[in-house]
Amino acid sequence: MNKAFFSLAFIISELIFAQSGNRFAINDLLIKFPKEVELRNLNKVSGQYLFVDKEKNNIQVSVRNASKMDFYNPELNKAQLLEAFYKWDFDYWKSNSVGAEVKEISKDPDKHEILWEVTVKEGKTIFLFGIIENKLISVSINNNNISDEENINFVTKVYRQISRYNDKKHKD
Repeated sequence: MNKAFFSLAFIISELIFAQSGNRFAINDLLIKFPKEVELRNLNKVSGQYLFVDKEKNNIQVSVRNASKMDFYNPELNKAQLLEAFYKWDFDYWKSNSVGAEVKEISKDPDKHEILWEVTVKEGKTIFLFGIIENKLISVSINNNNISDEENINFVTKVYRQISRYNDKKHKD
């Protein structure tokens, strides 16, 4: 009985998250990937969507309403809000107990983008944080089989293709 229940639960969870494609609507924004990915998991607390591509790269995307974040202050401008988001997550990784090495790669204030990395014993994750339409965006990839430059190019390409989701415009 227990085996049947757990098998059924596993199959149902796989069906729910086994969506694949290269475009996904998240929090009213359209996320376009350069290749097909499969949605594997969703963390409702953090708003993180976990995708995996055919090469088994872990790709996470979150699109959060800025006004719902702990650090939100309506008096912050776009650049300050992005910096607060970055500091909030950077400090989390810096202070947790997994022994993470955290490092900023670059900031582009004109494009409202911050690139940074987190390295733990399992490998390195490259993050790109940005802000679009008062939504805080995080795109990250964990792929130790390609160069940092390729990982940076990937998250940058995904971020720069994000657009407002229009249901009628994007129907196939």
